[in-house]
Amino acid sequence: MRIIYKVNDGEGFEEIIFDGPTTITNSIDKEDVDQLVADGEATLYDSSRDMRTATEYQRNRFQEYPSIQSQLDQIYHEGIDAWKETIQAVKDANPKP
Repeated sequence: MRIIYKVNDGEGFEEIIFDGPTTITNSIDKEDVDQLVADGEATLYDSSRDMRTATEYQRNRFQEYPSIQSQLDQIYHEGIDAWKETIQAVKDANPKP
Protein backbone atom coordinates (compact mmCIF):
# COMPACT_ATOMS: atom_id res chain seq x y z
CA MET A 1 0.00 0.00 0.00
CA ARG A 2 1.30 3.43 -0.89
CA ILE A 3 0.99 6.31 1.54
CA ILE A 4 0.62 9.73 -0.03
CA TYR A 5 1.17 12.84 2.05
CA LYS A 6 -0.45 16.11 1.12
CA VAL A 7 2.20 18.81 1.18
CA ASN A 8 1.39 21.56 3.68
CA ASP A 9 1.31 24.30 1.05
CA GLY A 10 -1.65 22.51 -0.53
CA GLU A 11 -0.08 22.64 -3.98
CA GLY A 12 1.43 19.20 -4.32
CA PHE A 13 1.74 15.70 -2.98
CA GLU A 14 4.60 13.55 -1.79
CA GLU A 15 4.37 9.86 -2.51
CA ILE A 16 6.01 7.53 -0.03
CA ILE A 17 6.46 3.93 -1.15
CA PHE A 18 7.59 1.46 1.50
CA ASP A 19 9.14 -1.55 -0.14
CA GLY A 20 11.15 -3.65 2.25
CA PRO A 21 14.12 -1.73 3.61
CA THR A 22 13.87 0.80 0.76
CA THR A 23 11.71 3.90 0.91
CA ILE A 24 11.11 5.92 -2.24
CA THR A 25 9.84 9.50 -2.05
CA ASN A 26 8.84 11.50 -5.10
CA SER A 27 6.38 14.17 -6.17
CA ILE A 28 3.11 13.05 -7.68
CA ASP A 29 0.31 14.84 -9.55
CA LYS A 30 -3.14 15.31 -8.00
CA GLU A 31 -4.77 13.33 -10.79
CA ASP A 32 -2.48 10.38 -10.12
CA VAL A 33 -3.22 10.63 -6.40
CA ASP A 34 -6.98 10.66 -7.01
CA GLN A 35 -6.72 7.60 -9.26
CA LEU A 36 -4.54 5.62 -6.85
CA VAL A 37 -6.88 6.39 -3.95
CA ALA A 38 -9.96 5.54 -6.04
CA ASP A 39 -8.37 2.21 -7.06
CA GLY A 40 -7.61 1.41 -3.42
CA GLU A 41 -3.88 1.34 -4.09
CA ALA A 42 -3.00 4.29 -1.91
CA THR A 43 -3.99 6.07 1.28
CA LEU A 44 -4.04 9.84 1.38
CA TYR A 45 -2.75 11.44 4.56
CA ASP A 46 -3.26 15.17 5.12
CA SER A 47 -1.01 16.00 8.04
CA SER A 48 -2.56 19.37 8.80
CA ARG A 49 -6.15 18.00 8.80
CA ASP A 50 -5.25 14.95 10.84
CA MET A 51 -3.34 17.05 13.37
CA ARG A 52 -6.36 19.34 13.83
CA THR A 53 -8.60 16.31 14.37
CA ALA A 54 -6.20 14.74 16.85
CA THR A 55 -6.08 17.86 19.01
CA GLU A 56 -9.68 19.00 18.66
CA TYR A 57 -10.69 17.45 21.99
CA GLN A 58 -7.99 19.49 23.73
CA ARG A 59 -9.30 22.76 22.30
CA ASN A 60 -12.85 21.83 23.26
CA ARG A 61 -11.83 20.95 26.81
CA PHE A 62 -9.88 24.17 27.17
CA GLN A 63 -12.96 26.21 26.23
CA GLU A 64 -15.25 24.30 28.60
CA TYR A 65 -13.07 24.13 31.70
CA PRO A 66 -14.00 26.73 34.32
CA SER A 67 -11.40 29.43 34.92
CA ILE A 68 -8.65 28.62 37.41
CA GLN A 69 -10.19 31.12 39.84
CA SER A 70 -13.57 29.35 39.60
CA GLN A 71 -11.95 25.96 40.06
CA LEU A 72 -10.09 27.08 43.17
CA ASP A 73 -13.24 28.67 44.54
CA GLN A 74 -15.15 25.43 43.96
CA ILE A 75 -12.45 23.41 45.74
CA TYR A 76 -12.56 25.80 48.71
CA HIS A 77 -16.37 25.88 49.02
CA GLU A 78 -17.40 22.42 47.81
CA GLY A 79 -14.32 20.28 48.26
CA ILE A 80 -11.98 18.40 45.98
CA ASP A 81 -14.49 15.68 45.09
CA ALA A 82 -16.96 18.23 43.66
CA TRP A 83 -14.12 19.77 41.64
CA LYS A 84 -13.12 16.34 40.30
CA GLU A 85 -16.72 15.75 39.18
CA THR A 86 -16.75 19.08 37.31
CA ILE A 87 -13.48 18.32 35.54
CA GLN A 88 -14.52 14.74 34.77
CA ALA A 89 -17.77 15.97 33.17
CA VAL A 90 -15.74 18.12 30.74
CA LYS A 91 -13.43 15.21 29.98
CA ASP A 92 -16.38 12.87 29.42
CA ALA A 93 -18.01 15.37 27.06
CA ASN A 94 -14.75 15.68 25.07
CA PRO A 95 -13.04 12.26 25.05
CA LYS A 96 -9.64 11.62 23.56
CA PRO A 97 -9.91 10.08 20.08
